[in-house]
Amino acid sequence: MTNSQDLKFEDLFSDNGAFDERSILSCLHPLVIIQKETNKIFFKDAKLTARQKILAYGLAKKLLKHKGLVDSETITAIEVYTAGDMPRGTVDVTFKQLRDDRILIGKIKYEIPGHQVSRVIKFLTSNNK
Repeated sequence: MTNSQDLKFEDLFSDNGAFDERSILSCLHPLVIIQKETNKIFFKDAKLTARQKILAYGLAKKLLKHKGLVDSETITAIEVYTAGDMPRGTVDVTFKQLRDDRILIGKIKYEIPGHQVSRVIKFLTSNNK
């Protein structure tokens, strides 16, 4: 643990940006695959829960935006419903739960706020073991 007297202003800066890309890649690797030409996100495991699929999809979209490969990191229920091959009602209910839990923000178009990324990674990695 670092002594607070030893901290410098420079210690607040990071080369990684707002989130740790390596952690996101490690988290997403067993869950999704992204098609190079279209940046379309596919799930590797059909047995993922709706919550896992939505969060993995949202995290992948956030990473694609961070890398400049898509214009927006927002996701919609229709987008995830189509990619995840899930019943529409399940997707809608899960989106509402995630919004109520403040893991997703938005209306119609949602995103994972930066301060929730580590929580999402923790959830997805704990369910991948």
